[in-house]
Amino acid sequence: MQDITAIKNYILYLKRTHHLSITLHPLRFTPVFASSELLAFNIHTTPHCIYLKTCKGAHEHCVERQSRILERVKDGAYIGTCYAGVREFVYPITDGEETLGFISVSGYRTQEAESYLKRTSERFDIPLDELRESYASLEEVMPEKEEIDAILLPLCDMIELAHRKEKEGASVGETSLPMRVVRYIKRHHNRNITSKEICEHFSCSRSFMSTEFNRHTGMSLRDYINLLRVEDAKILLRYSHLNVTQIAFCVGFSDSNYFSSVFRRVTGTSPLAFRKAQNRV
Repeated sequence: MQDITAIKNYILYLKRTHHLSITLHPLRFTPVFASSELLAFNIHTTPHCIYLKTCKGAHEHCVERQSRILERVKDGAYIGTCYAGVREFVYPITDGEETLGFISVSGYRTQEAESYLKRTSERFDIPLDELRESYASLEEVMPEKEEIDAILLPLCDMIELAHRKEKEGASVGETSLPMRVVRYIKRHHNRNITSKEICEHFSCSRSFMSTEFNRHTGMSLRDYINLLRVEDAKILLRYSHLNVTQIAFCVGFSDSNYFSSVFRRVTGTSPLAFRKAQNRV
């Protein structure tokens, strides 16, 4: 647990001091990736990516393409461009023997942006003007890879060490159910997903699902869903012109008052107060 806390604190440090959009993308379940302290880093938080999540087809396409990234990153770190025109650094995560997933440092523009945006607009029937507006929130200047190497490779080493320690002391009979549930939630959390639907999808009882998910993540299904939604909402509050009610619906809440209540419980402040504070930064 001490290793995982150190990983979390280092990621937060990089986000705060270097303004990096860092996400962790596991290939399969491990207790390290599914720990409650690291779950919040499983989603892209750039405004452009958050906007694309509101389109079901685009979001699912993004999730499906991660398998290609996992294959490519096995040959080492690289710089790539996603289907939506976002440039990113990608680094492999291993346990010293096999690739377990990848780290993404994302949120940069490409010179060929217009062609990417037009293809994305046509493929998923998204208004091109809205895509251009969200894309403009991305960083125009991409750091040198040597700079990112210097601060990301230590993070890769920290995660590898945590996995090696976990592997050496792993208990018998670990199940991959929690990680499969995490992936399912990540794919559907921006709509009105329910615990009943999740249990039916994985053919298990609510009590078993609740016990297993809480045992491996330290939180309930509902708390995890709300955590993802609040993280999405924080980005929209900071970078979009949508009002609180519109944002609530975009991230998966059907009631804006309930959204505000959840947001305050998670962050300690209201959505409007959060937006005002961010605008002063």
